[in-house]
Amino acid sequence: MKCSQLTFSLLMLLFSSSCKEDVATKQSEHDPNKPVVLSSFYPAEGGAKDKILLDGQNFGSDPNKIKVYFNNARAAVVSSSGERIYAIVPRLPGDDPKISVVIGKDSLVYDKSFTYHIQAQVSTVTGTGDKNFLTGTLDQAHVYGKYLDMDAQGNLFMTWRDGGSFGIARINEKENIVTPLYSAASSPNPYANGVTVDRVTGIMTVSHESVAEVFFSFDPREAWTIRQRNAQFSAADYAKIVQADRYANFVTFCPYDGHLYTRFRDGHIAKIDPVTYAATIVHKGPYGSQYGQAINPAKPWELYITLHSNASPNTFAQGISVLDLRPDHINEGFKRINAPGGSGFRDGPVKDAVFNYPKDIKFDKTGNMFIADYGNHCIRMLSADGIVSTVAGQPTKAGYKDGGPVESQFNQPWGVAVNDQGDIYIADWNNARIRKLVIE
Repeated sequence: MKCSQLTFSLLMLLFSSSCKEDVATKQSEHDPNKPVVLSSFYPAEGGAKDKILLDGQNFGSDPNKIKVYFNNARAAVVSSSGERIYAIVPRLPGDDPKISVVIGKDSLVYDKSFTYHIQAQVSTVTGTGDKNFLTGTLDQAHVYGKYLDMDAQGNLFMTWRDGGSFGIARINEKENIVTPLYSAASSPNPYANGVTVDRVTGIMTVSHESVAEVFFSFDPREAWTIRQRNAQFSAADYAKIVQADRYANFVTFCPYDGHLYTRFRDGHIAKIDPVTYAATIVHKGPYGSQYGQAINPAKPWELYITLHSNASPNTFAQGISVLDLRPDHINEGFKRINAPGGSGFRDGPVKDAVFNYPKDIKFDKTGNMFIADYGNHCIRMLSADGIVSTVAGQPTKAGYKDGGPVESQFNQPWGVAVNDQGDIYIADWNNARIRKLVIE
């Protein structure tokens, strides 16, 4: 009898607890008939990967139904009690980010901004300062790189044309190796400058600077053996690009339409099918020698370039310009996005920002652009929300030093590449080293 009473009591206790849990679960579900309310968040400042607690009402307890943004950067939502969301601060959300919570049809923004602190660290990947290329382990190799790009497997591709030789090399941190894919003592073929990688296929492509229809591809399935490719232009298009200003320093893969894009110094833009090699002139823009070219993966129809001081019209000189590649926009032409005038330094909104011979440019996956500001000896970032900041190096002061964003130094940085994790690799040209910037 006592045993039966004990069993009954235990069953009632379990039933009671179950009921309470059901009530608690129901109480923490989001009620679409009631408003979502935001009250406060803690802490008020921090950096990427920090924990943040967002307080309010009617959040619901299913983290899969809750979206949290810092400006346009989406935060990871770990859990929710219904009145408190536990989230992780996203990487590089932009200037003074506002925190918004989206649940169902409700989208609300906290009144106060979050104070985001950029955390950065510069280290040396390879290079000793010797400008004569030498293959070998990372600690022994010599590099004098100008342009860089990366594949999805962490291979960093570098082109160089100084120090008594010309070539293309593969750098891999995990394998601890720098090895040439192509090199020549003089009269190289190709005159390799800009390099691009299709991260789906892994195929790397470089332009031949001086022969209008020639470019070269390197396929990882063939151990990156160099292959010459000849773009197939119509007679009319070919006639436009065989003049004295045929130089094409860059080629860039565009995931928007799967084509390669190259620009000739006289301003003609061509797109090339990487399979059939069919090529078409699609636009004629400003004249000028070119130092950088990139596609924004967040808006893969946007082609960005940087031009030398010889650009004509002069309004494009030493600036960053963008061309919308979509057929119904391309005739709008290139638009300069930063302030006119070069040989200066100014951070802030991009329309006010000034650079000093900006060279290579590359984007991370969320649309932040990184700029090798050659003349200012630093690395700048144009955030996805339009703010230019200095993320590493001491503006106008050349040197060589690893460390945080304030103490680090560069000497005429030329090339940049960004991996899928958002780490930035820099061809620190006059220091003859490859540097790595981890920024959060």
